[in-house]
Amino acid sequence: MTPAHPPTASNQTQQRSQNPPAGKNPVAPLHRFASVLPPLCILGVAVAAYANSFAGAFVLDDVGRILSDPRIRTLSPLSEVLSHRRPVVDYSLAVNYAIGADNPWGYHAFNLAVHILAALTLFGIVRRTLLSPRLRDRFGSAAPWLAMTVALLWVVHPLQTQGVTYLIQRAESMMGLFYLVTLYGFIRSVDAARPARWYVVAIMACALGMGCKAVMITAPA
Repeated sequence: MTPAHPPTASNQTQQRSQNPPAGKNPVAPLHRFASVLPPLCILGVAVAAYANSFAGAFVLDDVGRILSDPRIRTLSPLSEVLSHRRPVVDYSLAVNYAIGADNPWGYHAFNLAVHILAALTLFGIVRRTLLSPRLRDRFGSAAPWLAMTVALLWVVHPLQTQGVTYLIQRAESMMGLFYLVTLYGFIRSVDAARPARWYVVAIMACALGMGCKAVMITAPA
């Protein structure tokens, strides 16, 4: 019978390298990388694509709806500001005017922020859809990257340009953002432990979208 040899220091080191300590997942860094990189790429591409629009001036309907509209000159009383046809849009204009008056830079920054938030929401919708039970086996590992691709196409697509650079057309982009948040809230509610909070998110987003543009009525109920 051959006597057992005590483990050497080199054997113990090799065993530790093959068996990571309990509680440490070697895949975790990759998961964090896939969670952080796509949103950062979306943000960076959006800023790079629209950075030159910040020097744009007020044009066409911007003059009548921003520069010459006395209704957006004050944030109070709130009932007066919200009594307009598109109260959420008009209140955003009033906030912009309170911060920067007739300097177009702030209006451009707001429009771009809305566009970026919409792209990030779209990223979340596509990613969670691809990770759903029906699609997880086929697209699960590629879900963040496919979702990022879709969101980047959204960010740089020429059809989005007017909603970002034409200041008063924020009504369109804001409605689009709230439309996407409505869908995202419903998707999150499907497998949430407490779906009620996501129902509230979807309902509030839908209501805010209605205050931006009437086409929000097409949101699925």
